[in-house]
Amino acid sequence: MRKKLLFISVFLLVVTAIVALSKENGPSVLVAGEKKINSIKAKTRPLEKDFRLFFDGEELPYDEASRTFYLPVDMEDEEWEIGQFAGTFYDEGNADEGDSDSRENVKGQQADLLFVESYKKADKQEAIAEGKGFSFLAVTKEGYGEYQLVFTGLPMITFTGTEYLAEDGTQMFLLKVYDTDHEGSWVTECYTQSRLRGNTSLTYEKKSLRLYLKELNKDGTFEKCNENLLGLRDDDDWILNALYADNTRIRDQLCIDLWNEVGAGNNPYGQNFGTQSAMVEVIIGNGYQGIYDLMVPIDRKQLGMDAVSDQIAGGETIVERLYKKKYTASWNASDFVGPLPDANQIDYRGGFYLKGDTVLQNEEEWLPLYQVASLLEADDETFAAEITGIADRQNLVDNWLFYQAIAGFDNENKNMYYVARNRGDSYYGYFIPWDMNLSFGAVYAENVYYCEESAAVIAEPVLWQPGQRMIELDADGSKELASATWQKWRSGAFSDEALLERISGLEHQVKDSGAFAREDARWQNGNQNEDFSFLYDFAITRMKVVDAYISGLTGIPVDNGQEKPLVEEAPILEE
Repeated sequence: MRKKLLFISVFLLVVTAIVALSKENGPSVLVAGEKKINSIKAKTRPLEKDFRLFFDGEELPYDEASRTFYLPVDMEDEEWEIGQFAGTFYDEGNADEGDSDSRENVKGQQADLLFVESYKKADKQEAIAEGKGFSFLAVTKEGYGEYQLVFTGLPMITFTGTEYLAEDGTQMFLLKVYDTDHEGSWVTECYTQSRLRGNTSLTYEKKSLRLYLKELNKDGTFEKCNENLLGLRDDDDWILNALYADNTRIRDQLCIDLWNEVGAGNNPYGQNFGTQSAMVEVIIGNGYQGIYDLMVPIDRKQLGMDAVSDQIAGGETIVERLYKKKYTASWNASDFVGPLPDANQIDYRGGFYLKGDTVLQNEEEWLPLYQVASLLEADDETFAAEITGIADRQNLVDNWLFYQAIAGFDNENKNMYYVARNRGDSYYGYFIPWDMNLSFGAVYAENVYYCEESAAVIAEPVLWQPGQRMIELDADGSKELASATWQKWRSGAFSDEALLERISGLEHQVKDSGAFAREDARWQNGNQNEDFSFLYDFAITRMKVVDAYISGLTGIPVDNGQEKPLVEEAPILEE
């Protein structure tokens, strides 16, 4: 009886409080104030139930350690989003953790949401940038739960474990991708397999992931599921790059954006010979994990190629293929013929991995790389006469210039793709840059991050082959093409003004979203630096260095389009 009276008293107190509260226009938020909140907490008990917060019917990402819910919003819009919040308590075990369908069939207990203060009265952009938490109680007749709501300016991705296993025995996760744009369907939901990815990066405490999206059939089996995540592409295969080595977390995205503007479209196939990506925040199993880059893999689909198996079945004699150079290795023609260097790796030769759905284990499938390596071993006259017959001249110039511009020393002899296309019944190749976090002054170092910022490399050339040799020999008029291409870039994406603006925009994206501070708090031993001044200074100085290098190598002056230099005259690169 006494218990019953207590619950009645608490219930009446809550009802009285709710009646007295004001409902704002737009999102329905009950603002109780700190005094009423403390009064409710003093007269009832905390609940240990599973609580979920919803916005416009979508369950929001949750970090259990800090009891924080996140709502991704448009941080460029000063006005708060319009939508309805709701909260529900679930008894433990009455719904599968990762199965949204089962939860929909379970009757939860609706809760009243009582906020200490109105987020609508706060400056939206300041609140997002500061990562301000808006505290609230979720209240029922039985008691309350105490939480906070944080608005982020980046999209979010959540992984929730399920009871399902993939065919290989690995766990299936429920994947949700939350966009900051709430127009239409702003949450994408499916299942996914995941595996760790990377080489050196596997030693980091923050891991990168490869995702394979799946759809659950009625018979309990899974099949591939194509989803268009954040408008990047409609596919089942994705990468989450942890960005751990780079102390700014933006170098990879910076270089991806630059390559997409200047080089990725320079092909006759109408395809993106590069990747697309978007910066996101990730939660795995109700645990906040920080900033990642959601990336499109470079694969045959990205390049507009048929599967190797389909080409073979169709009787193609020139089978188009894709190779990834993952390990540093000199160009040696002998690596691409004869016995395999490792019988356990039938897809590996000379630092390259053969991509695709079929490996024949013959020399023909390595012929495109053998041709490039053979020319690099040939005399200058032979190389100059034949290199643009097997590889695209503009693409070679673009790659070479790009690595000079970004100071991509880690791409000098690895971290690239080579795509061999069929042109006139012979192989014709294109190179594609990849993994560009070691750029703009970030270089390899023997430390726990395998990375450090160094001004010492500011005047060093990136001796990327075969572009370096082609331009030095002026094969097929490549010096003039290199000069003209660089001049075009310097008046566009690589002008001082455009480059500074692009860096500033990415800094704004990671910092004013509140994500950079959350990343720093999550990975306290992470390689992170709030001060981006080195990146700005290195980028602009590097442009002057490349100007001088191109002028000296080609004999053609470069007009950088600046009335006054932004920095002192840079040293000339040594050939």
